[in-house]
Amino acid sequence: MTSFSLISFLGAIAIFIYGIRQSRIGIQLLAGNRLRRLVSALTENRFSALLTGVLVTLILQSSVATTVMLIGFATSGVLSLQQAMGVILGADIGTAFVVILLSIRQVAEYALLMLVTGIFIDIFFKSKKIRYLSMIVMGFGFVFLGMQLMVQITTPLRENHFLVEIFNLLSEKPSYSFLLAIGFTALVQNSATTLGLTIAMALSQVIDMSHAVPLVLGANVGTCAMTFLHGARGGAPARQVALAHLFFKLSGASVALVFLANTVKGVEWLSSLLSLSGNVAGQIALSHVCFNLALSVFFLPFIRQGAWIIRKVVPIPPPGEDLFGPKYLSEDATDSPALAFANVKREILRMGEIACEMFRDLIEVFEKDDPLLIEMIEEKDDKVDILDREIKFYLAKISQEAINPEQGRLELSLVAMTSDFEEIGDIINKNILELAQKKIHKGRVFSGEGWKEIQDLHSKVLENFQLALSTLTTEDESLARKIVRHEKHLEELESRYREGHLQRLHRGIKEAFETSSIHLDLLSNFRRVNTKLMMIVKSSMPGKEIE
Repeated sequence: MTSFSLISFLGAIAIFIYGIRQSRIGIQLLAGNRLRRLVSALTENRFSALLTGVLVTLILQSSVATTVMLIGFATSGVLSLQQAMGVILGADIGTAFVVILLSIRQVAEYALLMLVTGIFIDIFFKSKKIRYLSMIVMGFGFVFLGMQLMVQITTPLRENHFLVEIFNLLSEKPSYSFLLAIGFTALVQNSATTLGLTIAMALSQVIDMSHAVPLVLGANVGTCAMTFLHGARGGAPARQVALAHLFFKLSGASVALVFLANTVKGVEWLSSLLSLSGNVAGQIALSHVCFNLALSVFFLPFIRQGAWIIRKVVPIPPPGEDLFGPKYLSEDATDSPALAFANVKREILRMGEIACEMFRDLIEVFEKDDPLLIEMIEEKDDKVDILDREIKFYLAKISQEAINPEQGRLELSLVAMTSDFEEIGDIINKNILELAQKKIHKGRVFSGEGWKEIQDLHSKVLENFQLALSTLTTEDESLARKIVRHEKHLEELESRYREGHLQRLHRGIKEAFETSSIHLDLLSNFRRVNTKLMMIVKSSMPGKEIE
C-alpha cells in the first residue's frame, strides 16, 4: 500500500473489534456454566481471588466485562470489596493472553488459514461444542486479519513528515500520548484494540518504545472509563469497586509515566534477557504484562488496608427505606449468559426465602388469629410477585446468540422455578390466608387433635421447604431425592389426617363440625405447597432424573 486510507484504516479496526467480540462469544459458549461455578467459588483468600480474576478474564476476553460484573456482584452483596479488589488485579493479568498473541507476527500470518479452518469446521461438523470452537478460531482469524491490515495501512505513515513531527512532539510530551490512549480506549471499550493498534504501528515502524509505553499505560487506564460509569450509576458498593479499579490503574500508570525513561530502559533490559531485543511488538506486550504484574505484586499484600481506605473515601450510607426490588439482576451481565443465569439463581433463591418466611409465619396466624400478621404476609407476597416479574423480564434480555443447548435448558428451568415460587405465594395469600380470615371472622377454634395434625403437617412441609432451598444452594441430588420421597409420605399423612377428621365428625366433636371445611382445605393447600416444592427441586436439575 503506497498511501494511507482512513476508510481502510477504520475498516481494519472494525474487523479487529469484530474478531475480539466473536472469539469472546465462542469462548463463553464453550465454557458454559463452568464460568458460573468459577465465580461462585470466590473466597476471602486474596490469592484465589486473583486467580479467579485471571481465569474469568481469559473466558470473557475483557477486563472491562469482568470488572463490570464485579460491580454488579458488589452491589448485590455477593462478594466483598476486598474480594473484588483481588479479582480486579487478576483480571488485569488475564488480558495479557491476547496481547501476547498480537505481538507474535508469525501468528498473524496465519489469519486467512484460521478463517478457512473456522468455516470448514462450521460447515462440516454438527456438534455444538465443535462449532463453538469454530467461532473462536474465526474470531481470532479476524483479529489477526485486522492486525495485518493495520500494519499494511499504517506503514506509509512513516514517510509522512507531518505525522513524524506529531510523533516527535508526542515523544517530548508523553502525557499527550497517555491521554490520547485513554480517550481511544474509553471510546472502543477494549484495551486490546488500543494495544493492537500500538503493536501494528510498531511493526510498521511508525513508533518506537518511547512512544509505545505511554500508549500502553493509557490503554490500561482507559479501561476504567466504562467501569467508572457503571459504578457511578450504582450504589456505594459499586462506586467502591469502580474507584478501586481506577486507583490501581491510575496510580501505577502515573508512577510509570513520571519515571518513563527508567520504565522504558527496564522493559528493554528485560527484553534482552528474554531474547526480545529488536522485537518492538514483543516489547510492547512485555510492557503490558509487566505493568499489570507489578500492580498485583505491589497492591495484593495491602488489599485489606486498601479496602479500608476506599470505604473511608466512599462510605456506605446507613440503610434507608428503599423501594423493594431485585438485588442480583445486573443488567451488565446479560451479554454473558453464564453470569446472568447465576444472577437469576441467586434472585430465585431470595424469592424462595421470602416465600418460605410466608409459609413459616402463617401457622402463627391460625394460632393467634392476628389480622396484622396477615397483612405482613400479604406484603411479602407482593415482594414475591415483584421478583417473579423482574426475573422473567431479565431472562428475556439475556443475549440469545451466546446461549448453548445446556444453557437453554437451564433458562427454561429457571422460568419454571420462578413460576412455582410465585404460585406458592399465591396459594398462601389467596387460599390459606383466606381460610385464616374465615376462621377469624367466624370465631372458630380447631379441636385439640385437629390442631396438632395441622401443626404436624405444616412442620413437615416447612422442613421440606428448607431442604428445597438448601438443594438450590448446593445442587445436592441426595437432598432432591429426599424431598421427592417425602412427597409420597406426606400424601399418606394427609390421607390419614383426613380420615382422623372424619372420625371426629362421627364422634360428634363440635369444633370438628365448625372448622371442617377450613381444616380439610388447609391440609389440601399444605400438600399443594409441598408438590410445588418437589417440582422446583426437579426443575433445579435439568437433564437429571430425580425420582
